[in-house]
Amino acid sequence: MLQQALKQLLQFLATPTGQWVLIGLISFIVLAILYNKKRQIPGLTVAVIPEDTWFINRDDNHRLAIVVSLHLTNKSSAPIRIRRCKLSGYSPKPPPEKLFLEGHDTTVELTYPKHDLFVDIDGHPAAHTSEYVLNPYTEQRLWVFYRSGIVTMTNMLRAPIVLRDINGKRKAIHIAVPRNMDQIQLYREAAMRW
Repeated sequence: MLQQALKQLLQFLATPTGQWVLIGLISFIVLAILYNKKRQIPGLTVAVIPEDTWFINRDDNHRLAIVVSLHLTNKSSAPIRIRRCKLSGYSPKPPPEKLFLEGHDTTVELTYPKHDLFVDIDGHPAAHTSEYVLNPYTEQRLWVFYRSGIVTMTNMLRAPIVLRDINGKRKAIHIAVPRNMDQIQLYREAAMRW
């Protein structure tokens, strides 16, 4: 059956109509690749900083608090002005002053990363970070805080993160965000008490 289908496909491609279909398909793929390349922020590489990337289930509002730390490298000769940084559709929010994890008999205060903070309020970055500027041939680190209405009991979130510059160009990567180890430890202690 498969051999017969391949034989018919090769016979079709041998005809002038089949050749035009093949040329059209190849042209479409090449144009899609070129369009995607044109939409990308030139010279920007993005990597996740694993030790400063985590999420927790918040007991006070039954939501997720997600902290993502990124290592940005500008390999181009022009500055990159980052305007948006969305995680799976969620915009960055101002973080609470302090985050606490409540255990059975302990309270753990979480520390935020020491990098630059990127905040986006109502679709526009905050006044002090209206644009995050990445100068030519430099490396910088930033962290972003997200709130999600999804409550999960998994220990790993996987989601795309999309950075956009002021020209509308983008850079997207898929990241894995692990649960904060302090919260895992509190959950293990609670499970041992039961």
